[in-house]
Amino acid sequence: MKKTIVILLIIFNFTFIFSLKASVLDDENYIFDDLEQVDDFLYWQVGGWQAVDSRSLIVNINPSQSYLLILDRNVWAIKYTEQIKISSRNSRVRKNVDLVQVLNQPSRPGRIVSIYLLPDRESQRSVRAKIRGEEIEGPIAYISDGEII
Repeated sequence: MKKTIVILLIIFNFTFIFSLKASVLDDENYIFDDLEQVDDFLYWQVGGWQAVDSRSLIVNINPSQSYLLILDRNVWAIKYTEQIKISSRNSRVRKNVDLVQVLNQPSRPGRIVSIYLLPDRESQRSVRAKIRGEEIEGPIAYISDGEII
C-alpha cells in the first residue's frame, strides 16, 4: 500500500512539473518567432539587467544588444530587487540548465527555459510591450541596470 501511494505521488509530481513547463512554453506572451532563440551566451559579457515581469528579464551585453531570459516559474521578488545571481557553467549561461536567483529576498530560483537574442533597443522595447500587454508608443527609454553578483 505504501509503495502504491509513493508511486502515485511521484507520478503526480512529474505530471505537475511537466504541465507547469508546458504552460510557460505555450503562453503566447513568451513566444517570439521573429527573434533568434539561442541555447546559451557568455556570462562574463553581462553588464546589467532589467526585470520585464515576474517570469522574464533582459540581460544587457552592450548598450544595444541584450538577451531575453524566460523562466520556468514566476519569481515575484525579481520585480522588486536590485541583486540577482545567474548561475553559469564554464562561463556560459545555458537554457534548461542554469538558474536565476534573487539574493536579497527569500525566493526560490527560476530555471531558464528560453533565451532570445535582442539585437537592438527596438527589439527590447517590443518584447517588453508584448509581455506586459502594452501598446508601443513614444521614444525608446533605456532602463538603468540592476546589479548581478
